[in-house]
Amino acid sequence: MKNINKILSILIFSLICFSNANSNEIKFGIEGGLTYADMRAEETAQTLANLSGSTVTYSYDEATWVGRFFADYSLSNELSIEAGFFLTGSLDATYTISGASATESYDARGVDMALVAKQEELFFKVGMHSSELEGQASLTIGGTTYSVSETISGSGFLVGGGLQLDESRVGITYYSDLGGDSDSDMTTLYYGVMF
Repeated sequence: MKNINKILSILIFSLICFSNANSNEIKFGIEGGLTYADMRAEETAQTLANLSGSTVTYSYDEATWVGRFFADYSLSNELSIEAGFFLTGSLDATYTISGASATESYDARGVDMALVAKQEELFFKVGMHSSELEGQASLTIGGTTYSVSETISGSGFLVGGGLQLDESRVGITYYSDLGGDSDSDMTTLYYGVMF
């Protein structure tokens, strides 16, 4: 979380400076929608199996809400730089060992930056993100406590696109390697407004 807070502080400071210097070239926006994610449930199940020496079955949520605040700095009519902060709701995973089960909740947050190309109403973007993926530090199943996960952080790439009409837009963005974990990613479907 410390890295994301530092990056977010630098990002906000930079955007305020850009905003004051070039108020006609920067727009702010907010997006909300659904994210479909794979967030470490399989790895946690394997960790539990290794720790307990038993077979572990699991099931997990595949979607939750996502929100994002962003700023768009226009370089030209066709090109801009976009920076944002995103946060997801929790995705629950349930693990079962010998009939006893426990539930773990995962959530993600991070900052992102992308180059956005615009052509009429269409836009496409490609960039990077720095994110954290957080789960419980331990699970108790059948009276036994297992240390299974922690907060992880790292970076990955993002790609996306959509349709923008006036000050509103709909789109899709794929985030790879959430928390720096190559097995965790998310795809967001969203609606946003700019002001």
